[in-house]
This record gives sequence, C-alpha cells and structure tokens, in this order.
Amino acid sequence: MPIVKHVHPRGHFLQMLSGAHQPTIEDVLSDRSYYGLPPGATFVYGRLDDEQGEIYEVCRSVNHNSHQADGLGGGVPRLLLFQSTLIDDTTLRYDMERMQAAASAEGAVGVREGEEAVWRQAAGVPGQPFEVRYGLDSFTWREEGLFELTGTPINPGLHWYLPGRDYGTYYVSQFVEVTGTVLGRPVRGMLAFDQVYMHEEGTLYRDKDLVMENEGHLLWYTWATRYKDGSFEGGHFIVGHDRLGFGVVTDGKQVLATQDVDVRVYQRDGTPFAEQIALNVDGQQWEFLRHPKGSMPDMVEHGQPPTPQQEGRFRRVGDTREPATWFAWGETEPKHGAFRGDPVSKSPLA
Repeated sequence: MPIVKHVHPRGHFLQMLSGAHQPTIEDVLSDRSYYGLPPGATFVYGRLDDEQGEIYEVCRSVNHNSHQADGLGGGVPRLLLFQSTLIDDTTLRYDMERMQAAASAEGAVGVREGEEAVWRQAAGVPGQPFEVRYGLDSFTWREEGLFELTGTPINPGLHWYLPGRDYGTYYVSQFVEVTGTVLGRPVRGMLAFDQVYMHEEGTLYRDKDLVMENEGHLLWYTWATRYKDGSFEGGHFIVGHDRLGFGVVTDGKQVLATQDVDVRVYQRDGTPFAEQIALNVDGQQWEFLRHPKGSMPDMVEHGQPPTPQQEGRFRRVGDTREPATWFAWGETEPKHGAFRGDPVSKSPLA
C-alpha cells in the first residue's frame, strides 16, 4: 500500500496524473486553459542519427498561438537549439555558428493552414527561415540551410498533470518518427511534439515550477523506440521524492499509466551525468542505456536547463528486441539525490 511520507499545505498533493489523449488540430492551436493553467509554449525536440554514426539533438520552441504574439511567455528560449557530435566527437556540443544563423522564434505564432498547424518565423525577424507543420497524419520541420525532416505522428498522445495549491503543470506530448537530411546527410530519428500549460508567469525549470521549487525530482525523461521488428514503445518517466512521479508508456495501442515508480541513479565518476539508471515501473524493471557520446555539457554550463541532460535509450530489463530508431532525452539531478529519501537531498519531500 503506498504511504505518503509528508503532509503538505491545503491544496498541495505533489503527486501526478498521467494517461493518453486523442490529438486534434483544434486543441493544438486553442487558447483555452486547462485546470486554470493557460497555454505556454510549444516544443519540438529529439534526436537524429546519420549513416556515419553521428547524432544530432535538436529543439525549437515557439509560441502556442496568436494571443502570445509579443514573444514567448515566461522567458522560454527563442533560439534554435542544435547540438551534434561533429564538434568534438566525444559529446553533444552546441553548434553556435549554426544556432545563431537560424531565425529566432520571437513573434512566431501557430496558425491553421488546411488540416495542419503551422509555425514559421515572424515577418522582419532576421536569420535563416524555419517552418514547423503538424498534422494528424503528417509532420514537417525545415530549418533552411541546416535540416529538413518529414514524418508521421504516433498515436496516442500522452499527457501528465501536476496539480498545486496556486498553480501546477499540465504537459501534453506526442511522438513523431522522422527521416530527412541534416547538413546534406541522410538521417532518421525520433522527436517529441509537446505543449505545456503553466501559470502565466511560469517557465519550466525557472518560475512557478512545482517540481523545481521543491527540489523534488531525481529523473525526468521523454523517450521512444522503433524496433527492427516494427514494434514501437515510448513514454515519459518522472521519479522524485515521496510520491512525486509517474510512468506512462504506450506501444501505439495500449497505454500503461502508473504512480508506482522508483529509481536508483548511478553517477559517472567526476561528472554530473549518469552511468546507469535502474527504474521500477509498475513492478517491471527498466534500464537506461546511455549513449557513449550522449552527454550535453554545454547545456549544464549555460544553465538551459540547469540540470544534466543526457541522451540514450530505455528498455525493459531482458528485452532483446533490436532498436532501429530511438531517443531518450532527459535528465537526472544529482543535487536532489540518487534515490528516494537520499539524505544528500535538501528537498522538503525527501
């Protein structure tokens, strides 16, 4: 029987709900709030692999809709994020020259064109043009002079919600499998198309973020894998102190959603990054297989976000299926501890 270790002020649970949702273009572009939380930003991010074994980690943040035409609320980064292993051949590093050449997302808003939601750079914004087109059965992302990707969103979408006394976080996500080119090189990859709803002054990791305010989480990952036999699996894992956390996993048909999660993180000596991660999700053992070049030191250095980001793959322990395309982009936070109740943590939940 789950036991709640801490009693919180009225209105605070610090427990999370998760499940599946049915995507619609209307919902993607709607300005409605959920649970009193207005729409914040839309994120497209993930991993691409070329035929030479190099990997690329990409992310573009844009305004949710036209009601935010004055720029991204809450200080969400406006620049394209483009990391690759081409820089030093040992880790994922910022390609600053190409990032700075790309148009910023300032003033970019989502509009409907036929059966697609479309974002592109606002008029008068300098830099290489970009365009993101999301449809229920189609997806395109172009960054001129850098990459062009096309693919298909994978149903169902997944979502999670953390309620709070004065504000919370509602996070909506869908995976997209893509092919295309990066710098002229053929690539294939997995992306997430996500939208977040927070307090109007809220920003993930920075402002009015209940998880970060309570130094509560040990792990947060978004991940997906297409296997060579054609099967698929993807999901979201958050595990923190006390009862904070959830696991939601889909194979494209069925969905597992549970609060029964636990974690043990094993740090790589001399770094903030993980060497191994052992997860228990609804009684099933999972493991994180880190990519040998998957650490993202520039994100730690620049504090965007302030947690150690790392790429790899999640699988059930003993799963022998061979992966074809995959990503697992997320973080562990050694400052919060390596396991629930870790005495090194200063979290009020520990």
